[in-house]
This record gives sequence, structure tokens and C-alpha cells, in this order.
Amino acid sequence: MFDPRQFLDLADALLDDSKYEKQGRIRTCIGRAYYAAFLLSMKKLQEIGHSFREVDRLHKDVISTLMNEKKHFISSQLDKLREYRVNADYKMKSKITSELGKRCIMLSRKIMHSIEQI
Repeated sequence: MFDPRQFLDLADALLDDSKYEKQGRIRTCIGRAYYAAFLLSMKKLQEIGHSFREVDRLHKDVISTLMNEKKHFISSQLDKLREYRVNADYKMKSKITSELGKRCIMLSRKIMHSIEQI
């Protein structure tokens, strides 16, 4: 089974890899940081009995389920990271910096650490 933590390892390695164009690697890094935290969150929620059937609503459903489970910090931080990912993936005029990439990696680590404590 795939371990979502590997996405965070990839994000960390990619952020400073000068073999790739800077904007592309930072935007990809942000996406992988988000998916690491998102997938680990979803997996943990499934382990404690939640199920997610609607793929179209999956991201919002995971975030709202965390809120319903009284995991407000995790829910709000995951939603913030999701917003960064949406900007990086879809808003080509958004200013995406290395500092933002680093912040997203750190945020993903905090979320993942909190999820592991549940």
C-alpha cells in the first residue's frame, strides 16, 4: 500500500532541485505537500470508521469530517493548505515563491503529526 508520506519526501526534495524550472517545481511541491497531508488524514478517518464515497466532494468531505470530529486545528490547516494547492495548480498569475513552498512543507508536517496523534 502506498504511504502518503512519500509525497512529502518528494516535495522536500523537489523544492531545491535545480534540474527543474523553478515555478514548476515549487507549484508541484505545494501540491505534493497538500496530498501527503490530505491522504494521511483521509486514511486515518477511514481507520476510525468514516467512509467517503463521493469523489467530487472528497476534499471538502475530509475537511468537514475533521471539523465534526472536533479536530478544528487540523481541519483549518488542511483547508489552508488546500487553498495554497488550488492557487499553485490553477491560478497561473498567483505569486508562488520558494518561501511559500517551504511553508507548505512545514504545514503539511504539522498536519501529519497531528493526524498521527488521533
